[in-house]
Amino acid sequence: MSLTFANLAGFWALLGIPAILAIHFLQKQSQTLTISTLFLLEQMRRESVQGRRFERLRSSVPLWLQLLAVLVLTWMLVQPRWVRPDSVQRVAVVLDASASMSAFREPLATALRRDLESLARAARRTEYAVIGSQDAGQPIYNGTSIDDLLGAVAEWQPNAGDHDFGPALRVARSLVRGDGLVVLVTDHLREDLPYDARLLAVGEKTENVGFAGLNLVENADGERLWQALVRNYADSPQTRGWVLQAGQQRTDSRTLTLEPGEVRSLQGRFPDGADAIVLRLEPDAFTLDDNLPAVRPEPKPLAIARIGPPALDETFSQILDSFDRLVPPSEQTPPDLALVAYDPLAPQPLPARAIVVNHHSSVGETYLTGRLIAANHPLVAGLNWQGLISRQTPGIPRQDSDTVLLWQGERALIFLRQAGGVHQLCFNFDLATSNAARLPAFIVLVHRFVETLRREKVAPESLNFEVNQAVSLAYATGEGVPAELSYSETGVSLAQAVSRSETIAPARAGLLRAPSMPGFFEIRQGETPGLLLRGAAHFADTREADLRQAATRSDLAGLETVLVDQHTSRDGNGPIWLLVLLAALLASWYYVNRPKPAQIPAVSAG
Repeated sequence: MSLTFANLAGFWALLGIPAILAIHFLQKQSQTLTISTLFLLEQMRRESVQGRRFERLRSSVPLWLQLLAVLVLTWMLVQPRWVRPDSVQRVAVVLDASASMSAFREPLATALRRDLESLARAARRTEYAVIGSQDAGQPIYNGTSIDDLLGAVAEWQPNAGDHDFGPALRVARSLVRGDGLVVLVTDHLREDLPYDARLLAVGEKTENVGFAGLNLVENADGERLWQALVRNYADSPQTRGWVLQAGQQRTDSRTLTLEPGEVRSLQGRFPDGADAIVLRLEPDAFTLDDNLPAVRPEPKPLAIARIGPPALDETFSQILDSFDRLVPPSEQTPPDLALVAYDPLAPQPLPARAIVVNHHSSVGETYLTGRLIAANHPLVAGLNWQGLISRQTPGIPRQDSDTVLLWQGERALIFLRQAGGVHQLCFNFDLATSNAARLPAFIVLVHRFVETLRREKVAPESLNFEVNQAVSLAYATGEGVPAELSYSETGVSLAQAVSRSETIAPARAGLLRAPSMPGFFEIRQGETPGLLLRGAAHFADTREADLRQAATRSDLAGLETVLVDQHTSRDGNGPIWLLVLLAALLASWYYVNRPKPAQIPAVSAG
């Protein structure tokens, strides 16, 4: 449209037209005088004989002049502007990728269409760029069509947690080249947005009940149990039905009533023969936390060999009994790790992967002294060693490349050896005569080290994740090994059909994440068996699930006037229209008040 108006309120001036017409409909009451002749009756104008009332409208010069004056005044007040043929405005829309936005898809589409169509009238051409607030490098839409833009937004999936909008707004500002418009679309109120961005909030306080956490444990009988937390985020009591699905089997629906803010724990066991389940709540506006998928956890099997004297059998057994999914070493299952007792006075070669403990047949009476200092290393982070007591013994020879994890005075009590394929955790004190086996820090350190080796092992495993959680994956390399990995997702629909699959290059394996939506996924390498990981992803972000602070607000109101000033030209005939208005008013006044011939009063025959 080449013509637009800067002040639409000016059209109220058109109310002057019915006012003028109403005035001209009114007539004055006539006067009756008795005279002696009738020859003047033909020259008299007809007037109402019943007083003021509506009569047939008669055309007159004052009437048309007054109507012209109203039209000219209206034209001046609405401030007409002509859009410049070369005018282009750029609008960058940053969509809040927080998961809570998924509850307001319909208000989002309505608000975008309303405001973008209003802004588009300000310029001949409008270019749109839509990006997500978390993945600003991947545009959702680029183009000039509002319909196509809304179609792309409808396919967009918000699933992130709370995050900073600053980087995305900075990218949006660069896309509009400094002089365009940047709009942040979110569901919560935000103040003082950077980069001169405008807020479009489309949220509304919404009641929600959903799953808030998952835990899988074993009971005394060795049965695998699931424990799920359900939370009411509303300010009023809420009632929801829930079921458990395993494959194509479902339990009967049960009812759950929660008080405002209440958290309730549900518990049950995995059905016999089922490796995966889905807990389902009656759906509400926020659907991400209405389904909780879970797989029966199966860590990678690990074989640990024991190499040491009988005096350490009890200690070694206590250490090994603390691990899950251990299998005995055999010819078919070579050991992944060895638990080794090392005598410094009778040295022997050590396995490449080992937990090495110092053991000497004759231990001195002297205790090690000095301050215990732990290194800044992930394996010992947060562990307390101050209660450790150990005796003076010959030490395990240490290499320059070793990483010391714990010092006592000048002695390296614990060090890590990782060089040339070697992974060895060395305890450089006599384990049997120390109290290390009773310290939580010792067991935790051993478990951390073993878990690093378990993660590096190429073997099938089943684990549960939160949505978008990073996935650590070990895969085979070398001659004759399939180079590519296959990834597939299965949704939480009742049919549980595969919803997406793709091939992943090994170079991208370190970037893998769990699905962004609740569901199951598998990663394989090669043909059967080929399975590396079977997982389930569930939503558990309680901040995003709480919609009580959602609100609506638009900072785009009144912005159209500013944009019109930028992309249109003013009406250059303003002085002419003012002269026309004055001329019409003066002419109307003249015709109404011009001198008239001597009036002849109304007569009656006599």
